[in-house]
Amino acid sequence: MGVDVGSLATAGRARDHGSALSGALARAVARLWGGYALNVYLPGSASARRLRNLSRSIRGVHRQDQHATRLPQAAWPELLARKAIYLIETGKRDGNVNLAELAILAQAAAAARPGTIIVEIGTFDGRTTMNLAVNAQVPVITLDLPSEHIALHELAAGERQYVDKPRPGERIRAAAWPWSAAARRIAQLYGDSATFDWSEHDGKAGLVFVDGSHAYEYVRKDSETALRLVAAGGMVMWHDYGAWEGVTRALEELEASRKLGLRHIRGTRLVFWRAKDSGEDRASAPDNADAPARAGAQPSATSS
Repeated sequence: MGVDVGSLATAGRARDHGSALSGALARAVARLWGGYALNVYLPGSASARRLRNLSRSIRGVHRQDQHATRLPQAAWPELLARKAIYLIETGKRDGNVNLAELAILAQAAAAARPGTIIVEIGTFDGRTTMNLAVNAQVPVITLDLPSEHIALHELAAGERQYVDKPRPGERIRAAAWPWSAAARRIAQLYGDSATFDWSEHDGKAGLVFVDGSHAYEYVRKDSETALRLVAAGGMVMWHDYGAWEGVTRALEELEASRKLGLRHIRGTRLVFWRAKDSGEDRASAPDNADAPARAGAQPSATSS
């Protein structure tokens, strides 16, 4: 039986066309999620949180995941230039950043300068990792503690559940078209962030995202690592400020001792810092030539 070459070619073109259409649709949906997260979800969730906090204050209710915060606040557009972003893997589970935080991290990834890398401390299921890679044009390195590893420092109470998982980064391995190419830019590493040898990456990171252990000792050590990894003009972001006592105390002590100019991003549990460009003092307040001045930054008396 002869092979109909013309029919095979037509079928191949149809498959390619179908893949292109599905990829275009996926990208369009991801763009919509990015806009929704920043323009609808963030202001809505921030307003709801303020009302909940007011209600708890009136009733005298204190939550274990809410700690008073002292770092000055700033809205994210005061810190990052607005860019069109993609948001994928929008389904959230316990241990993930929320949708607005994911979008702000995507903005930071999109701003990472060419020739740098992105470093994430704390992979968990790889949701944030994938969104960093999708929005950046630079390699992404992510490190997570294997469940069987004995940590150097004691973990914070309640966070063992985030370590005891079959394998970190399941969303990276499950990445499908059109996001699979971004997944291939991710280097997934395993180890204890307190003892891991980062030396080959010192000064190369356009963005470091610290979201590993919430224990005070780990946050201090991971913060030291991040400040060493960040490139001139690069950014460091931390998660769970105001939600975990160890994170909150470590960052406020870091700011008190170093006077870096850390900013609590309003309506989130993220903290932001930008390193000075080459030749400038990194220990002073962060310069941000790409964003408007932060004249309106205000200190926060309670967590947002």
